[in-house]
Amino acid sequence: MVTKRSMSSVVVLCGLGVFALGAGGVQGKVRPAADLLRIHVLNVGQGDATIIEGPRDRSGDRKVMIVDAGESSKQGNEAKHVIEPALRNLVDDGKPGRPMLEVDYVIPTHYHKDHMGATRGKEPTGIFYLWEALNIRVKKMLDTGINYDAGGQGDRTYRQWVDDKNPDRERLAFDQLGPDRQIDLGEDVWVEVLAVGAEVPGRGLVVKEKYLATTSQNDFSVAMIIHYKSFDFYVAGDLSGYLHESWGSWYHSIESATYPQLRRTEVYRVNHHGSQWSSNYPFMQRLRPMASVISCGKGHKHPNEYTVQRLLGFEDFWTGRPLGSDIFQTKNLDGFLLGEPHPHTLKEQRVANGHILIESDGETSFSITMPGQEPYVYPLYDDAPFTDLPWAVKKAIADKAKDGGEGNTDYEWSEVYDRDDAEGGKVVVPGADQGMRGD
Repeated sequence: MVTKRSMSSVVVLCGLGVFALGAGGVQGKVRPAADLLRIHVLNVGQGDATIIEGPRDRSGDRKVMIVDAGESSKQGNEAKHVIEPALRNLVDDGKPGRPMLEVDYVIPTHYHKDHMGATRGKEPTGIFYLWEALNIRVKKMLDTGINYDAGGQGDRTYRQWVDDKNPDRERLAFDQLGPDRQIDLGEDVWVEVLAVGAEVPGRGLVVKEKYLATTSQNDFSVAMIIHYKSFDFYVAGDLSGYLHESWGSWYHSIESATYPQLRRTEVYRVNHHGSQWSSNYPFMQRLRPMASVISCGKGHKHPNEYTVQRLLGFEDFWTGRPLGSDIFQTKNLDGFLLGEPHPHTLKEQRVANGHILIESDGETSFSITMPGQEPYVYPLYDDAPFTDLPWAVKKAIADKAKDGGEGNTDYEWSEVYDRDDAEGGKVVVPGADQGMRGD
């Protein structure tokens, strides 16, 4: 159960580097402890932008990774007016007032404007702005590597920009273990990649090739878990948990395809801004987060009531014991707000109206801080640190290599339904006009 610390406790926490940040993004006087993993979920309206800082190295620097840098539906330039100030005022990377902001990695989970920005007009937005800004140095771009036209136009925009600008760019790899891994966020940090471009380790491409061109970009989102010692943080862009059709594209349950990889995780960065089609119930029962963090704004009625109820009210799969997850979200302008503790689990939904800061020492606890409030502090799960892939995934990868792509025959993978199943009557699929729009 979450505890809201008294003021005397907060003073102690500040000594460890856990402290509140005001809505204007001015950093406190106490520099965060060197051994903290720090995650900033930025308030960018109806979009996503997350900054992850690894623990400080011997020179005093932290590795910095930005996952998504989207613009809101109002077509503002959040990269310039929100993300860049956050890099300067919130990120603990070297001495304050540094003239050059260094970002080690930028990962667009997929190619929609609310996650990567746009190249329109005289001033680009999102990742395009960050790449060209004079006082920001982006060292490497890691993306899904998609080189075909999926549902929507974003992939074409991104590919054209890559051709024009020739950034230092690679496709995100599944294997992030060992000295040759692409992502190095510092000592004791491992980035476990669960899905890239609708592919899953040991399973391959989840969506049939004949359906790629009519599948939503959301299905191709990068999914990752950031492990820091015993603390775990899940982030996956706009992954879906249900087969459905909306906005002229189809969506598949990529969440279900990753079931064998999921282990209980302290913080869940909620898929697809809390859309009704994200965070399916079995997915929540496998991930079992203590806290769920949502980035949302206005225009799509996010988060959806059904999703909020699943986040707050999921139960233990084996015993039926109420578990649930507390919700922290950047805003709530037209989404569902429960307004009271969940009657079954007593978990609560809280609105920050600003940036959300997550910090952990990886050993004892993690905290979540909203502007102007004391930190909410949680103990970590008592699991040993995850330093390798789950056995089922390792077995599947080995069998796939040995059998020439046949995959793991000893482990029953969760079935992911597609349009063949819908057309054959195996499953009933909601139509484009069913449910709430904005998915």
